[in-house]
Amino acid sequence: MDRNVDLSSSRPTSRLQVRRLVGGFCALFGLACVFTLVALFNIATTLDRQALQQSTFQASQALEQRLVASRQFLSSYAVWDAAYAHLVGKVDWQWAYDEKNVGESLYSASGYEGVFVVEDERTTYALFKGKPTDSPASAHIDSPLAAIIDAARRAAPAREQVTHFVRFNGWPAVLSAAAVRPDKEVTEADVKQAPVMVFVDQLTETKLAVLGKGAGLTGMRLEKSTVAEAGQPHIALGETGYHLVWNTPLPGRQLLHAFLPPLLAVFLMLGLVVLYLFRHALRSSRAIDESLLRLQQSNRALEASEQRFRAVAEAASDWIWETDRHHRLTYLSQRFVSVTGYRIEDWLGQPLNQLLACDTTPLLPWLDNEADSDTQQLANLRCNYDDATGQNRYCRVSARSIIYEGKLAGFRGTASDITDEVAAHARIQHLSMHDALTGLANRNKLSRHLEQALLRGSDSPPLTLLLLDLDSFKPINDSLGHPAGDAVLQEVASRLRDTTRDDDLVARLGGDEFVLALHGLDNRSEIDRFCARLLDLLQQPIGFEEHQLHIGASIGIAQTRAQGYDAGELIRCADIALYQAKADGKNTWRYFSPEMNQQIQYRRQLENDLRRAIKQHEFVLHYQPRYRLDDLRIVSVEALLRWEHPQEGLIGPDTFIPLAEQSDLIVPLGRWVLEEACRNARDWPEELLVSVNLSPAQFSRSDVVADVRQVLLDTGFPAQRLELEITENVMLNDIEGALGTMLALKELGVRLNMDDFGTGYSSLGYLRTYPFDSIKIDKRFIAGLSSQSGNDRAVVQAIINLGKAMGLTVTAEGVETEQQLKALDKEQCHEVQGYYLSRPVDRAAFEALLANREVRQDAS
Repeated sequence: MDRNVDLSSSRPTSRLQVRRLVGGFCALFGLACVFTLVALFNIATTLDRQALQQSTFQASQALEQRLVASRQFLSSYAVWDAAYAHLVGKVDWQWAYDEKNVGESLYSASGYEGVFVVEDERTTYALFKGKPTDSPASAHIDSPLAAIIDAARRAAPAREQVTHFVRFNGWPAVLSAAAVRPDKEVTEADVKQAPVMVFVDQLTETKLAVLGKGAGLTGMRLEKSTVAEAGQPHIALGETGYHLVWNTPLPGRQLLHAFLPPLLAVFLMLGLVVLYLFRHALRSSRAIDESLLRLQQSNRALEASEQRFRAVAEAASDWIWETDRHHRLTYLSQRFVSVTGYRIEDWLGQPLNQLLACDTTPLLPWLDNEADSDTQQLANLRCNYDDATGQNRYCRVSARSIIYEGKLAGFRGTASDITDEVAAHARIQHLSMHDALTGLANRNKLSRHLEQALLRGSDSPPLTLLLLDLDSFKPINDSLGHPAGDAVLQEVASRLRDTTRDDDLVARLGGDEFVLALHGLDNRSEIDRFCARLLDLLQQPIGFEEHQLHIGASIGIAQTRAQGYDAGELIRCADIALYQAKADGKNTWRYFSPEMNQQIQYRRQLENDLRRAIKQHEFVLHYQPRYRLDDLRIVSVEALLRWEHPQEGLIGPDTFIPLAEQSDLIVPLGRWVLEEACRNARDWPEELLVSVNLSPAQFSRSDVVADVRQVLLDTGFPAQRLELEITENVMLNDIEGALGTMLALKELGVRLNMDDFGTGYSSLGYLRTYPFDSIKIDKRFIAGLSSQSGNDRAVVQAIINLGKAMGLTVTAEGVETEQQLKALDKEQCHEVQGYYLSRPVDRAAFEALLANREVRQDAS
């Protein structure tokens, strides 16, 4: 009785203690929740405020950079002797617009919707979206121009410009203004009445998108000041009535959206857990005992379930089968239906070998043999079958005998599907003998094919080996990327397969190199016709996306009749012949001949020496002066590369430049020539131009603009004293890319000269399109001035007149006689260059030549 009282009296006491404990825990839990929420909101507010400040800073920086770029770009046109000569007073429209000095490219290439030259109240030159217009600047620009013109003139002596935000045809734009002045020191009085050049850059959606992308912002746009949202970050655009706004990321708000719902859910779940624990803490000991009992029962049931699962897992496979002692199916698992597509009922009672078959071992004898063995271990056999769709599949069958009361009752096993594994193995076997990209035979299959074909030696049928290498493939791969290169290789492989017979072999050795093994083709005239047809086929354009790609090929030929029946020797001879074909101008074929060995070895040795020469600085520059024809004064000098070979002495560029272009050594070599010429000429007279030749390979394999900019920065050489000589091949290789590169070079301030003018079929068109400053008449035309024929004289006269008409400086190179010099003087050519006046000399001799010229001029 006392015991019952004690027990009953202890229950309220324990429950009260539990209530107090749980109440304190709930209070602490609530405080923790409040503190967490306050901290989270504080972090979110701080993140949003920092994001607003950062985005405003980025937008301001991006806008300021655009203003600075606009001012610098305008300066290259306003501070320009030619612009001052043709735009002050009566505007020379032919020079400005027709010759594209201040023309349509300012809109199409640079994006300026408005270009104006203003003299106080009068607009003397106006372009709207690249087209001439009679409307004055004030008709398009809402802001008063008088203050802008005065500010631009005041800034002119310091070579500075002014920028304003204005409304151009009702829409905000950046206006840049600078006084037109010569490229020399001027006073404020000199430019007091100078015309002002105005460039207007309208802030269109496209430009704002680019501006926003550069600043790392999205949704950059213009909004009227009256509709700008409170708190929205913005930048006022002067007095245009518009603001620049953008989408500001709000990481704090995103943080709240991401963490607040799950955090509240966690708090709710924890609260429910606390309530649940509070409820169960108040249960009686009897309930606890019952729970413990149920827990023990559950543990035993779980242990039994785990044992069953472990037993099933050890024997699990794709599908399970059983047969009787006569090999008739008695059981199939449900997995059989999903794998094979058959119904289980259709196969029960059927012999197992009617479903499964093995090519190497009969299935039923194999099962009986396993039953007779003493080991009774699990055995495996690869079988195949046709599923319900008729597709052939493979499976790995495992089997074990069923023994009942000491007698064989049947067989039990599993069938694991290995169709993908078999296919992968077959694929590996295929790839080991074929090229993965083109599907052609690879080097391994080629070797086996040649060994088999040449097995009988001189008794083997004649075989011709063609080693083919694509021309102009690397520029396509570099400019358009590997997808374009892969498309070209696949199309070439298809065309090669189409040109060969079934018993011939086409293989790809790697890169852009292919091999054709032609059986029974031994007559050279037949081989020549085949090669001509093959090259013609490969020259057909290859379509890739919106591009039409053009390639060629060079072919080296070896024949068993001449070179023997060793596969390695045939490939080596064909490789030498291929090297000779590429050296002879590409897009042709050459048969191997014994004398090629020595030539190829010499060229390869020279190429190795060239690589060493670049590392050991074995090159030197010679300089050939260019004279103004009026007074035969040196006005420019051309830098010419020479190689001081340790064994062969001084080597001219015609010997090693083609090798450098073929092996990609032209890029470091061209950079060295440019830097060395600028560094040497830095202390020469300021009016002296330095001319450097650029190879077409440099345009296609390097960033010429970046190279020139870096050299000018490193050497401190003035850009306006540097002239780059470019041949027509540069434009032929990449018309659009060459134009963009030349425009970028012009923006650096360098001069451009078209070398060997008159030799290309479209040089006149290039002069109208590309920003050249001067042209050089090819020396072959100059040599013809000494002959009796008047054809070359007429060509030279026409080129000089053309250059003058287009405002270009005309230089005649290759002047070797007094008669040629007098003929050019009669035709009023601007400049001359050649052996008659001076051969190329080293730096010391050229500086001595300069000093002698200065002494003569001082004496006169």
